[in-house]
Amino acid sequence: MTRACRTRLRDLAGRYAEAALGDVMAQRREKWRLHNSLRARTFPFHIEDNGSYLRDLCPPLTCEDPVCRDWEARLVRALVSYEAIDDDRIIPDRFVVDHVTRVGTYCRELRFIRTESGGFGYRTNKPIQDVDADFHRLSKRTISLDRDKTERRLAVAREMLEGLLPVELGRVSSYYSDGITNKAVHLMGMQELYLQMAVDPDAVHRLLTFLFEDNLALGRWEEQQGLLTLNHDGNQGYCSGSSHFCDEIPGREIPQGQPVASTDRYGYLEAQEAAGLSPEMFGEFLMPHLRKLASRFRLLKFGCCEPVHGFIGHLQQMPGLRKVSVTPWCDQEKLAAECDEGVIWCRKPVPLKLCGDKFDPDDLRSHLQETLDIGAGHFIEFVFRDTNRLTGAMRERVQLACDIVREVTGRPEGHRQE
Repeated sequence: MTRACRTRLRDLAGRYAEAALGDVMAQRREKWRLHNSLRARTFPFHIEDNGSYLRDLCPPLTCEDPVCRDWEARLVRALVSYEAIDDDRIIPDRFVVDHVTRVGTYCRELRFIRTESGGFGYRTNKPIQDVDADFHRLSKRTISLDRDKTERRLAVAREMLEGLLPVELGRVSSYYSDGITNKAVHLMGMQELYLQMAVDPDAVHRLLTFLFEDNLALGRWEEQQGLLTLNHDGNQGYCSGSSHFCDEIPGREIPQGQPVASTDRYGYLEAQEAAGLSPEMFGEFLMPHLRKLASRFRLLKFGCCEPVHGFIGHLQQMPGLRKVSVTPWCDQEKLAAECDEGVIWCRKPVPLKLCGDKFDPDDLRSHLQETLDIGAGHFIEFVFRDTNRLTGAMRERVQLACDIVREVTGRPEGHRQE
């Protein structure tokens, strides 16, 4: 680390620590704690930037060393987000450094073809056309730990935050959560996968079991290597936009020197590519695997973009289910009729209500109120995602949207005073 890098990182880290330990963050932690533990309806919310919003507002990076530059980018993004999005996002009061690992592929012939514009779109070459005939193309993934790179990243982070915040080594995500249906679609395409579920269900069961067992093996390896750390304090590697902050994790006293287990932590599962399945087919093809994966966690959030109203009866069989993703495609009335009140709604408003060509505050207010009315009696949080058209020029509307959420829910705590 050069002197210039150290000066830059220490300056950012000081501001980061001040925010993490401030009164605003204490209010946000309490807001999420009460909500996530089902003790009070505090209606916390996040606004994610999936467009160019933060990129437009962030100052240029100055560190040249790759590791320093990574940490600079992480600190800058957190600070600009804190200043430019007045939601309930938590800046954790510890800085977690992940282990550097290398993971192999489950199919060497699989290729991703990206759009020329460099956007989100892509297609694959679909190397599995017939599961039984092409099964030899699949391979169990291998994983290895790069201790040297891990130690270097840890050393830089400790120097950066010395005397400001604790720095801990650990992994907050999990290969148990790595997805199954996404890989099946990458290998076969969605149309062929759905077709084969009807024509040759045994072959599809074989494929999904292979992918499940591969995730299971990598997740167990992470545990056996002692890579895991707790992920309930704002440090989280997944969750589709929500926050796991709670006091129910780990649920036991972990003796000093004993590694954190996956069953001490919050988990996440999804099956976006199953959106077109009937509840019966979802139950047959996916639930046996999802139930086993869910048992690897203490608490669980399910879902990303898939509408869950048709699957909620199955999902509520998963151990530890605490939260489901409620997307714009979800029938909220059907969900309200079948969803237990102990399952939190992670409601994702229509993104264009925020980042469309025109912004109508009254329309957004009414959109949010509709969910509060239909879901009355349920615990609800709002997570704005898929905001791909959000730009730095929309800062004023983002602030207004934050004000509207706090107004509609009647929960102003966590607001950052100017």
